Amino acid sequence: MREGRQVILGLPRLGIYSPILKKFFESLGCQVVQPSKVSPEIIKLGVMNSSDMICFPFKVTLGQEIWALDHGATDLIMFSTHGRCRFKHYHQLQEQTLRNLGYQFKMHTFSAKNFIPELLKITGASPPHLLKAILRVLSQIREVEHRVYSTNNGSIRIGLIGEIYTCWETDINFDIVRKLQKMGVDVDLSLTLSHFIKKTLKLDYFDKRAEKKEAKQLLSEEMGGHGFESIYNTAWYGKRGFDGVIHLLPLSCMPESTVEVLVDQVAQKYNIPIYRFPIDENNFEQGFQTRLETFVSMLMRKKKNEILPRY
Repeated sequence: MREGRQVILGLPRLGIYSPILKKFFESLGCQVVQPSKVSPEIIKLGVMNSSDMICFPFKVTLGQEIWALDHGATDLIMFSTHGRCRFKHYHQLQEQTLRNLGYQFKMHTFSAKNFIPELLKITGASPPHLLKAILRVLSQIREVEHRVYSTNNGSIRIGLIGEIYTCWETDINFDIVRKLQKMGVDVDLSLTLSHFIKKTLKLDYFDKRAEKKEAKQLLSEEMGGHGFESIYNTAWYGKRGFDGVIHLLPLSCMPESTVEVLVDQVAQKYNIPIYRFPIDENNFEQGFQTRLETFVSMLMRKKKNEILPRY
């Protein structure tokens, strides 16, 4: 390692991308510790050491950081962003919380501007080696997205919108994509890692331009997080004849709770049913499954009635 010490990297889970990102850092010479799943015990660790009303992804990632440090991690990774979403303060709040608990470690904060320099610093990899690893991981990300999120010729189509970590991490959203697919639903996830990378690099200017323009008439500026995306993606699904939209959000998420009324307004405009799932540590899979089945059943009955001949 360039820093002249043994670095053991604690890496949080990111749903289907977790093994890919772990292998990415390992290919750059890092030793990585990552939980095999976000277990109830890990969530409890985060909840116990967080304020009650902080957003759920904060608690989940804090719990994973505690787990990683307890399993030998010397360094942690967190991301930063722009806007007014609390996510941009995660790294500061979590670092202070962990130090108050007595942990000694180094926190690395990634942003769009420092991503490459920080990777070079952590891994000690040469620029050509890093570039090759990045190109390889981008290809693997596209492959796993195609495999998991490609259509399965379901009887109805549902678009999934909401806060990005809640949409990605299968252990906190109860593997909603797979559940829907098993019910015969084609699922379109509006926010994939590929989309996140494209947006971060400002390469998404031409994507869904009409819907973005429509969303800006309701919300004059982006607020951080992915509330703005939830608005224009609802319009995009409505225009393309999707049967329904599911809005996933952590309880008390500022961007998503702010745009709820605007998302509902867009859904009403395009006559597309929407179901909202606020998620926190008090949700249970059985209740989630029941509500999901009810919504899907309603959409299937609605579609069946629409295609029945009228006499």
